[in-house]
Amino acid sequence: MNDWASWVLLAVPGAIILRGVIAGIDVYGAFTAGAKQGLRSAAALTPALTAMTLMLGLMAASGLDAWLTRLLSPVMGLMRLPEETATLLVLRPLTGSGSLKALEQVFAQYGADSRAGRIASVLMGSSETIFYTMTVYLGATRVQKLPWVLPVSLMAYLTGAAVAGLML
Repeated sequence: MNDWASWVLLAVPGAIILRGVIAGIDVYGAFTAGAKQGLRSAAALTPALTAMTLMLGLMAASGLDAWLTRLLSPVMGLMRLPEETATLLVLRPLTGSGSLKALEQVFAQYGADSRAGRIASVLMGSSETIFYTMTVYLGATRVQKLPWVLPVSLMAYLTGAAVAGLML
C-alpha cells in the first residue's frame, strides 16, 4: 500500500476521535453504543434475510427462475432486450450475487462489447436488488405497510430496462 494511504487510514479515524474529544463526547462509549445497536439490528434482520435466502435457493432448485425467464420472453421482445439477458433481468431485483453470476455468463458467452453484454452492463449498473434492499432497510425500521414501495420500485426497474433495450 502507498505510504500516503497508510497515513490517511490513520488520520481519518484519528481526526474523528480528536473532534469527539474536543467536543467533550465519550468517544469510546458512543462507539460501543453504536456497535450494540448495530448488533441488535443485525439480529432483528436475520429471520428476514434467512427467508429471502431460502426463497432464492428454492427458486433456483425448482427451476422457477427458468420458467419466469420463458414467461418474460414476449415482454422482453417488446422492450428490445436480447433473450441472453433474461436471467439477469429476473435475478437482479432479487440477488446481487446471482445477478453478477448472470452478468459473468453473458460476458463469457457473448462478450462484454456485444449488444447483450452492453445491455446486461446497463441493467446491472443502473438497478438495485430491490427485494434485498426492502428486506434490510424496511426491516430495520420496522415498516410494515408497503402499499406502493414494491410496485413503484419494480416499475422504475422495468422502465430502466426498457430504455436500455431501446437505446443500445
